[in-house]
Amino acid sequence: MTNGQDQNMPTGGTAAEIDFRTHGFVPGAGTLGVSLLVGALSILFVSSLIGFFLVRSNFHYAVSVHLPSGLWLSTLILLASSLTMHWAAVAIKRDQLPALRRGLAITLGLGLVFLFVQGFNWFELLHTLQANSAALSAFHGPPASTMGGIPHGEGPLIEAHVLLVVFYVFTALHALHVIGGIIPLAVTTVKARSTVYSRNYHPGVRYCAIYWHFLDAVWILIFITLLATF
Repeated sequence: MTNGQDQNMPTGGTAAEIDFRTHGFVPGAGTLGVSLLVGALSILFVSSLIGFFLVRSNFHYAVSVHLPSGLWLSTLILLASSLTMHWAAVAIKRDQLPALRRGLAITLGLGLVFLFVQGFNWFELLHTLQANSAALSAFHGPPASTMGGIPHGEGPLIEAHVLLVVFYVFTALHALHVIGGIIPLAVTTVKARSTVYSRNYHPGVRYCAIYWHFLDAVWILIFITLLATF
C-alpha cells in the first residue's frame, strides 16, 4: 500500500469497522432488529391507547382533569430534538462530522431537558390530584347509583383518579423509553467524537435516528389523546 493510500485510510475503531468504512456499509440485521423493536413497541402503545379509550367511553360522569401547562413545552422540546436528530443523520451521510457531533450532542441535551420538564409536570399534577380530591369529595347525591352500588359522591372522584393514573402511566411509560433511547444516544455521541463514523459506516446514528423519531411520533399520539380526553 502506498503512502498516499495510507493517508486516506480511515483511522480509529476496530478492524471490522475500518473495513466497513472503506468498502461501504450495507444496513442489515441491526436495522431490521431496531425496526422490529419499534414495531413491537408501537403495538404496546397503540393497544394501551385503545384500552384507555374503551375505559373512558364507559365513564358515568363528565369528569375532566386540567393538564399541566408544561406539557406544551415538553412537546416542543421533543419535536426540536427530533429535528436535531435528523440534522445529525443527514450530516453523517455528507461526511460532515462536526455537524454530526453537534446534532447528536444537542439531541442528547434536549432529551435530558424533556425528562426534566416532565418531572415538573408530574409534580404539578400532584397538586391537581389534591384539589380534585377536595372538590369532588364534596359532591352529594343519592346514596347509591348504577355503578355497582358505589355512592354518587364517590363516582366522580374515582373516575377523576382513573384519568390521573392514566396520565402517569402513559407519561412514565414514554419517559422510560426515552431513557432507553438516551443511553445508546450517549454512546453514539461519544463514538462520533472519536471519528468512528463516516458516510459509509454509521449504524449507531441510523439506529438512534429510527428510535428517536419513533419516540417523537408516540409522544404526539399520547399528547393528542390527553388533550382530547382530559
